[in-house]
Amino acid sequence: VNCCYSVCADARDSIAKVAYGRVFGWIVCKINELLAENVDPEVELREIGILDIFGFENFAVNRFEQLCINLANEQLQHFFNHHIFQLEQAAYKEEELPWETITFNNNEPILNLLLAKPLGLLSLLDEQSAFPQGTDKTFVDKLNINFKGNLHFQPARGRVLGFSIIHYAGKVQYTAGGFLEKNRDTLPANVRGLFINSITPLLSVLFTGNSCRVGKQFSWHDIAHQALAVLWLAGLFVFLCPHQHSLMVLMEKMYSANPHFVRCIKPNSQKEPGVVDNQVVLQQLRYNGLLETIRIRRDGFSWRPSFEEFAER
Repeated sequence: VNCCYSVCADARDSIAKVAYGRVFGWIVCKINELLAENVDPEVELREIGILDIFGFENFAVNRFEQLCINLANEQLQHFFNHHIFQLEQAAYKEEELPWETITFNNNEPILNLLLAKPLGLLSLLDEQSAFPQGTDKTFVDKLNINFKGNLHFQPARGRVLGFSIIHYAGKVQYTAGGFLEKNRDTLPANVRGLFINSITPLLSVLFTGNSCRVGKQFSWHDIAHQALAVLWLAGLFVFLCPHQHSLMVLMEKMYSANPHFVRCIKPNSQKEPGVVDNQVVLQQLRYNGLLETIRIRRDGFSWRPSFEEFAER
């Protein structure tokens, strides 16, 4: 009886998660279409996308939601490193300029810890979520076995059910309780079929293929809003697979763009006006790589005119 109730409860929760997420995406797409109703969908548009995302989070208690948000920040930090350091120095090398390589805090090992397959943290979470006998404790036990000796992972001390990740911005201790429950998304195929054949037109559209501009290409706005929507939903309906997929699509779009970065620095941890805590500011400058960024901009060639501009001058 308990097993049957658990399966039914998982299906119920999955229906709520999926329906809520698809309705949210559908609303965003409708807003975009109404704001640009005269735009020919076949014409490629030049777009400016603004991505404003949650900051790195480290609270007294950090759960699955904080892991999702911090994972997104790890990806964006890696993207920042790629453009500011790797591509910059590769350009100097290609031009055969005299250059002293600038070292930076590469967070790729942390991303591997979280995203590698089949033994990354999220892969192990999916594996344990698929086991009927899987629990948060068996998940933590798997992490402790597979990541023993990893410089970016620390088991919890004592009887605490959790673990710590040494992120690029510092160590965060995660409470593992509820990880498996929040990760499960076992929407039965027959339930999906019920939605597709629903007499409610909107439900049928939402579950038939892609509910957002079926058959059309995603715009920057669709991708950014969907990725952020999944993060925003973390406190309400958390589901990892859409989060990973949206983040992956977002990063692909960003790597094909010409990015500009705005770094926000918190003056103090108490959110008080007119107070600047030098240590808090310095810590952020260090873990964001901004000190190295200033150095590479100072030592490098920040203004690069075209040949036509140079000849005109």
